[in-house]
Amino acid sequence: MVNKYGFKILLMKWNNYSLLYIAVVLLMIGCDKSDDDTFNRTVLVYMAADNDLADSALRNIEQMKSSFPINSDNNLLVFVNLPGEKPYLIKIEADTEIVVKQYEEFNSLEVQNMHRVLIDMIGICPADKYGLVLWSHASSWLPVGFQTRSFGEEKGVQMDIMELSDALPVKFDFILFDACLMGAVEVAYELKDNADYIIASSTETLYTGFPYDMIIPDLMAVSPDLRKVAKKYMDYYQQLIGIYRSATISVINTRELEKLAQITSSLLARNSINWGLFNRSIVQRLDNYEEQYLFDFSDFMHKAFIGNQTELFDNQLRKVVLYKANTDEFMGKFLITTYCGLSSYIPLISRSDLNNYYQKLKWCKDSGYRNLF
Repeated sequence: MVNKYGFKILLMKWNNYSLLYIAVVLLMIGCDKSDDDTFNRTVLVYMAADNDLADSALRNIEQMKSSFPINSDNNLLVFVNLPGEKPYLIKIEADTEIVVKQYEEFNSLEVQNMHRVLIDMIGICPADKYGLVLWSHASSWLPVGFQTRSFGEEKGVQMDIMELSDALPVKFDFILFDACLMGAVEVAYELKDNADYIIASSTETLYTGFPYDMIIPDLMAVSPDLRKVAKKYMDYYQQLIGIYRSATISVINTRELEKLAQITSSLLARNSINWGLFNRSIVQRLDNYEEQYLFDFSDFMHKAFIGNQTELFDNQLRKVVLYKANTDEFMGKFLITTYCGLSSYIPLISRSDLNNYYQKLKWCKDSGYRNLF
């Protein structure tokens, strides 16, 4: 029997002893290697979908199953939380899915719950390396409760970017955000100790998200080519028409971010900006908010500091952003004439609430941005 979300509920008819037995067996055989062996890579897709994205989550799971490589030595686990269902963890194989764990009902955006699921992933399918796909709503670094959400939204519960960092139990090989607006320097810097690479969009991500039927073979490769993954994302959206031809994407090398912060701090220390005179409207926008908070990072620095002052900044930014691409416009709302691969906040004097929160972020502390307030 399959419910409206496609989740197999036959297990629910079994008695408690049978459920316990099956759970133990599945945990033991979740990954078909001996106790002494580990897989090269386990990738977890964490779907916080107890919201209006449920249909998209199920569609993406079908794409994963249809494209998973036969006889792959790597593992793909998907955590799913859907409306009206208990959260569950499935192992994706070619054209099939295996339920390896079912949880009691909980909110997947609470720190302890995300941490617990990721620990389960490591225990069920131990590996040499781990990748993570974070799938839900999002709104960059913007704080919980601000118009939408920071990362995720389930029954009014949201997770801010600092909480997200705390929830991650290991350093991942990569984090891919299938979520809006997470290609921000503030987000990348907050998570620099949680992942070597980050793949994300600086604009909103349309409801179709990543084309998993195109990228799963690449993510499951022995050495994933993350530039290739990002390019396939962009190729998918470039071939669409109308407002659906809207996307940005970048691959970020987090190991180069500290030096970028140092160079930015030095640049800001040598210069001052008169916010009463600075025209934010001349900088490339990357969000659809009425007041506009997220702008192209490089364009901001170049508009704020005229001349050759940004040479060191430009050189380091090229080391940080390994790949970037964009469509010519976004959702018919604005043109994208320049895109460096990262967004950044330009302070609004009138928004002391945002400014106070922003000063808690690691990027603000280390990059000299605190001098802007």
